[in-house]
Amino acid sequence: MSPRRAFLLSLGLAGALVPGRGWAQTVADLQVAPPQVTIKVGERSGLLATAFDRAGNVIPTARITWSSKNIKIARVDNNGTVIGVAGGETIVEAAAGQRKGSVIVQVTGAAAPAQPAAASGQPAAAAAAPATTDAFAGQPVGAGAAAALRIDPPTIYLLPSENVRVYPRALREDGSPAAPVQVTWKSLKEDVASVDANGNVVGLAAGQGTVLMSGPGGLTATAPVIVDQAEFTILEGAAVTMSPGDLDTLHVIVPSQGSRLVNSLTSLQWSSSDQSVAQVSLTGVLKAVNSGKATLTVTGLRQQKSIDILVHRAVEALAVRPKASVDVAVPLTATVRFFAQPLAADNNPVPEAKVRWTLADTTVASFDTATGLLTGRKLGRTQLTARGPGPQPATVTWNVTVIAGAVKLSVGRVGLSQSGRVTIKANFADDSGVVIGPASGLSWASDAPGVATVGLDGTVSAVGYGRARITATAPGGKTASATVFVGADLVVVSTRGGRAQLFWVDRQNLADLHRVTPPPDTAAAGEPAFSPDGSRIAYVTTRDGNPEVYVMDADGANPVRLTTDPQPDGHPAFSADGSTVFFQSPRSGKMQVYSVGVDGTGLKALTTDSLSQMPAASPDGRTVAYVSYRNKSYDIWLMAPDGTNQRAFTRTPAPTQELEPRFLRDGSLVYVQERREANKTVRQVIKADLASGTTTTLTGIDLWISSFAVSATGDMLALVVPGDPDNKKNPMAKVFLQPVGGGAAAPIPTTGAEQLLAPAFLP
Repeated sequence: MSPRRAFLLSLGLAGALVPGRGWAQTVADLQVAPPQVTIKVGERSGLLATAFDRAGNVIPTARITWSSKNIKIARVDNNGTVIGVAGGETIVEAAAGQRKGSVIVQVTGAAAPAQPAAASGQPAAAAAAPATTDAFAGQPVGAGAAAALRIDPPTIYLLPSENVRVYPRALREDGSPAAPVQVTWKSLKEDVASVDANGNVVGLAAGQGTVLMSGPGGLTATAPVIVDQAEFTILEGAAVTMSPGDLDTLHVIVPSQGSRLVNSLTSLQWSSSDQSVAQVSLTGVLKAVNSGKATLTVTGLRQQKSIDILVHRAVEALAVRPKASVDVAVPLTATVRFFAQPLAADNNPVPEAKVRWTLADTTVASFDTATGLLTGRKLGRTQLTARGPGPQPATVTWNVTVIAGAVKLSVGRVGLSQSGRVTIKANFADDSGVVIGPASGLSWASDAPGVATVGLDGTVSAVGYGRARITATAPGGKTASATVFVGADLVVVSTRGGRAQLFWVDRQNLADLHRVTPPPDTAAAGEPAFSPDGSRIAYVTTRDGNPEVYVMDADGANPVRLTTDPQPDGHPAFSADGSTVFFQSPRSGKMQVYSVGVDGTGLKALTTDSLSQMPAASPDGRTVAYVSYRNKSYDIWLMAPDGTNQRAFTRTPAPTQELEPRFLRDGSLVYVQERREANKTVRQVIKADLASGTTTTLTGIDLWISSFAVSATGDMLALVVPGDPDNKKNPMAKVFLQPVGGGAAAPIPTTGAEQLLAPAFLP
């Protein structure tokens, strides 16, 4: 690209170039700057003429001719350099086409030392520049040839009469600094802003102009100059309070121009109404001298603003609470209020004086200077310091120790079998419950040692049936508790009392059944299912006249009704987080799967077609398995907990069918498969991997399995087997426990006509 075309592109004017004919623009306006020049005899001054077309675009190639009305007073050359000849006044005129512009030149005084004429090819502005011109204008040191130029800052904001210096930056192709180059400056709208040979830009009148910087090899750069008659303001506000001897610096900004700072040294002047109270330098450096009030005024750029200064009495001491001689203990996450009152020499308060607070270690504690509240963040020690104002401030320091505060336990409730154990972990936490770190120095206690005991490390050991509250107490006195429910390994439904009720069964003593549902409840109860933490049981009861789903604590207390439909609801199963219960119900006309919150809210139908029943939730919370008759055969289907993504897992044609899905802790699926084999119908428990579909048989075909349960680890099966399969009216169901992988099935002993059904293992 030619240097000329690069120059045009930098101005956004390349499109006006007509190939083969040059510029097609007609000069519509010609402006000459500055409008008036005063020089001495023999002195030179550069003039700038700028041509514009009808659209206001600059015509950089317009041919300018210069002339003087009286060459005996001042002469002008073809570059616009005017030379004083003799005292007097004349008009120097520039012409481009039919347009003209003029400037008044006044020549005064004696002759100045002669300036050398511009060398051939040197820009007129460089020739007219004073001897102190900085050709490199503070460019950073670089290396290599310049590929581009940039003006810093890229946009110039000014008030009328304000000046600022801009700087050239020579750049290589990769944007790194190049070797400094000599540049020249030009304002393309001298009526808006002017620029001298050193890059000093002066705002002349409101408007938008452009500064053009030119370098060797046709390199150019431009920066817009926005001159706006905007209001400036004092950054520090309407008033400042200080102590005798204090120093401060005041700043002037222009809010409408990005709150930029105004250079006080070159554009503004400061003054004080009472220098015995406050003194201010020309650059806005403020010194408080004696107590009293004064007004500081800043003048310049056709504006004036003021700020009040209050110098209060000298502070000699601080009155504080708590006493500085006492170490302050702050419980973790708790707060302590600190107070410091500045006092004069006569011990009277100085309410205008400000106190400065510093905290040595902000990781141990935080401090709010507005309220004086210190908050413990982590265990440790730190120091809080209050300093009064003045060159030699009164100072008070407190030693602060953060001790243990709020406690958060890893569990709020948990179910254990007899002789079971669990370690409850404790953390320190803030008031919102966010964990800060592991707790230490806690004391542990159980309110029912006959049910559960707790060790020094939070390990809980189950002792007997019931519930116990385990409490952890921190050194600061904060406590946290967890409720432990102690039962047995297994819950079964037994008709021992005449009606079906829930009973605990200890695997170590199968003959010992302990009733779960409270004795006053005479309604039938069945189909128990444990929450993932073992602290709750969902079950079905007829206490309201028809089968409904309830949830109760693992010791039978606090029953909560979840369903209320006249149709029989059943087969409950908890979600992985224990917040939801899945169940089956024919309330829509045929059996479907539903979900409901443990508080009885949020009822939702998850399936709507065919027959769907027997839901079970995976331990990772992603999957619900259920039995569907969609393909005219009972198969295991899978879906998301919200009912989406329903898909078949087993696809066996009738008469083979899969029933009663259950999940193990490792995510494997266990279910009952019924099929024809050797001219008879058999039932076996099958374990399947969800990802691969690989299956493993867990039981033989010697027992007719009407239902089953499996321990969370998959090591034990509880099989419901009819004692008399041929007795269709009263098959006398029993429950057998059988180890997975080998071993004989052992029946849970029964008495008389007692039947055992619906086993469920503690998680």
